[in-house]
Amino acid sequence: MLSEKQFRERAKSELRQIGDQILALATDRDIYWKLEREIIQNNPQLSESRSELLDMLRGCYIDAMVARLLRLMDGEDDGVSLPRVLAQLANHPELLHDRITESEFADDRGALERASARLRGFSASHVGRHDRTLSALAPTHRELDAALAVIIAVVETYYWIVSDGYIDLDVEYSVDPLGIFQFAWAAPVLT
Repeated sequence: MLSEKQFRERAKSELRQIGDQILALATDRDIYWKLEREIIQNNPQLSESRSELLDMLRGCYIDAMVARLLRLMDGEDDGVSLPRVLAQLANHPELLHDRITESEFADDRGALERASARLRGFSASHVGRHDRTLSALAPTHRELDAALAVIIAVVETYYWIVSDGYIDLDVEYSVDPLGIFQFAWAAPVLT
């Protein structure tokens, strides 16, 4: 078994890696919703008609987000694993003392497991090509958002516990991610 100091260092490192992956997920979610709200919904040509391209983008977003979240929430044998960090933290109860109760620790682990189980249910069900409208995908979007909120809260809490510091998981941009839509994508073909 690792000493407390060894565990802290390893857990801090793994939680930072998990945090980087979570920040990428949160950024992708933010860009996806910016696209839906600022571009698609504001353009009647896009919002009032069906587009196979938009259906494909929505389906790919859902599939990728579910898979990436499940990888973090279910744990990996060969990579960083939030459940493994929490299981190992249970072997160092002195770190929880004066920070979080055993009941809160169990609740956090349970919330992570429940969110993972709900996402697995969505990944097991097949989303057909005609089921990729925003309204059809709304339940999955809610589950994705809820799961991401759970995993963000868990990582922030346990990073604070093992490192006595704060991990920044706020989405920020150095350039406008929708700036690419400020020019035509399909250039005229010159003959």
